[in-house]
Amino acid sequence: MAFFDDLSHIGFSTKDFYKSTELYEKLGFELIDQEDNLGSKVNFYQINDLILEVYEDKTNSENGAINHFAIATDEIDKTFAHVKKLGFELIDDKIMHLPFFEHGISYFNFYGPNHETIEVCQKNKE
Repeated sequence: MAFFDDLSHIGFSTKDFYKSTELYEKLGFELIDQEDNLGSKVNFYQINDLILEVYEDKTNSENGAINHFAIATDEIDKTFAHVKKLGFELIDDKIMHLPFFEHGISYFNFYGPNHETIEVCQKNKE
């Protein structure tokens, strides 16, 4: 018997709350909720079923509180060009490929404002 259905959200702290807000809105995330947690700002952003919790933590000394999160796409080439055009710092200077799943995946990574790694991933159909 399964107790879990799907990913609820991915949460991470940010030293610069407004830079994070700007990044996720530029990427097309919709702000779905704003909260205050004992004086710390908390925003929830959503694209389709993916929800991110971004919370203010000025004492965070790590490069993002998670290693990375992945956003799915069916148009990796267009997405890569769009992210590059927006001026984000790319980790991968080209679209990468791995033999995962039936037909492999194509992906690239870039940095968010807190040096968190953001992966864009496409499950290849052929």
